[in-house]
Amino acid sequence: MMKRYGIIPTIGSALAALLLSGCGPSKPAAQPATPSEIGRRIAQSTAPLTLVHVWATWCDPCRAEFPELVKIMEHYQSMDVVLVSADAPADKEAVEAFLAEHGSPQGSLITTELTQAFIESLSPKWGGALPASFFFQDGKIVREWEGKRTYDEYADTIETLLNK
Repeated sequence: MMKRYGIIPTIGSALAALLLSGCGPSKPAAQPATPSEIGRRIAQSTAPLTLVHVWATWCDPCRAEFPELVKIMEHYQSMDVVLVSADAPADKEAVEAFLAEHGSPQGSLITTELTQAFIESLSPKWGGALPASFFFQDGKIVREWEGKRTYDEYADTIETLLNK
């Protein structure tokens, strides 16, 4: 009879678990982006709906809303979501840690220019309050709001826009 050797019995299950632990999903990345790069992402999206969500790790309503947003991203995978952090680019590690802590299925851009020009590049109606969500179809803004929202409010808006 031929003797079989498996990696788990040979090296032990604890060591195998340790070796395999690095094989899981990578943590979401954060990368600085100019307002024009963010605009380009919106214009180049081929999804039926694009959500641009501006948030920050230091914003309490943003932090409270983020789990709802993660559920939305997981449920509406046909939608393109562009997360934009209003944190300073130097706070990249804090942004990545926040995304990982909340199980974000994607990374985030970090705006390099948190200015009135950036605000107006998303919408001239936006007063700059966070969190802020902007919905685009074919590169044109179709709905926007400031402030924290629930999963149901996001879902109702997305369903309405997708079923137009």
